[in-house]
Amino acid sequence: MKNIKFLAGLFLIITAFSFTSCENEPIDPAIDLGNIGGNPGNAVFRADFSGSTWNATSAQAIISGNIIRIGASKNNGESFGILIDGSTTGTYPANENILNFNPAGSEYGYWSINIDNPSENTGSITITNINTSNKTISGTFNFKGYWSDDTVTNILPTVFTNGVFQNVPYVVQAETGDTFFAKVNGIEFDEVDILAAEIGLAGQDFISVAAQNAALNSMTVSVRANLGAGTYPITGNIATDVVQASYTFDDEDFTATSGTVTIISKTATKIKGTFSFVTSTFNVTEGSFDVEY
Repeated sequence: MKNIKFLAGLFLIITAFSFTSCENEPIDPAIDLGNIGGNPGNAVFRADFSGSTWNATSAQAIISGNIIRIGASKNNGESFGILIDGSTTGTYPANENILNFNPAGSEYGYWSINIDNPSENTGSITITNINTSNKTISGTFNFKGYWSDDTVTNILPTVFTNGVFQNVPYVVQAETGDTFFAKVNGIEFDEVDILAAEIGLAGQDFISVAAQNAALNSMTVSVRANLGAGTYPITGNIATDVVQASYTFDDEDFTATSGTVTIISKTATKIKGTFSFVTSTFNVTEGSFDVEY
C-alpha cells in the first residue's frame, strides 16, 4: 500500500517512541514487564532469532487514530518496534507495515521491508486481542528482517519467529496543537496525519516532519538537528544539504531539487518553521509546520 512510503520514512523512531502525531502527545515511559498493575509476569514480549529467545524487560503500545505502535526493549538497549497501519484485530502483512529490531547502540536495524524488492512477503503480524477494559493489546508476529542501511551489503537478513506479545499496556493519545500546511502546484495539501521526530539519516541527526493526506500522498521536511533559527537552502545534494524535502505522489518519490527551509524557533521538544521547494514535477509553496518531536 502507498502508506508504507510514509511510515518507512520514519521507521527508526518507533523503537524509542520519541515521536508525536497531529492527534497525539508523548506517552508515559515504557512499563516494566515485571510489575504491570502489581501483577508480575502479566505481560510478555518475546521472539526467537539467531538461535535464542529474546525477552523484553519493558514495553508500551499506542493506539492513535488508525495506527497501532508497539515498542519493547531490554536493559542492554536492544529494542523491537512495530508500526501498523490499522487499529483493529486482524492479520497485517509485514512488508506493508513495519516491524523492526534494533541492536544496542545502532541507529540502524533489521526491518520487515526489502528495499530492493518491497513486494516480497516478509511475514506478518496478527493483533489477536485489544482489551479496551484493561487497556492491553496482544498478538503474534514473524518476519524476515533486512538491514535498514541499504549502503551496507554484507549484512545478511535475520529471520524472527515465534514473536508473541501478551497483555502489553496501551494508551490512547490525546490531541496536541501540531500543525502542517503546504500547497502543491497551487492546491492545498490537506494533511490527515503528522509524524515528527529526531532520527538518524546518512550518519547525521535530523529532525524530520512528515505529513500525509487522505489519498496517502505524503510530504517530508528534514533539518539537521544542530541547526538554529535561520533560512537554509535546498540544493538537491542530499549528501551535503543540511535541510531536505520530498513529496510522494501516487506511490512515486519526488526529491526537492531546490528551495529553502526557515527555522523560526526550535527547542528541545518543539520546532516551528516555513518551507518551499521544487521537484522535477511539483512546486510546493506556502509550507509551514509547528510540531513537537
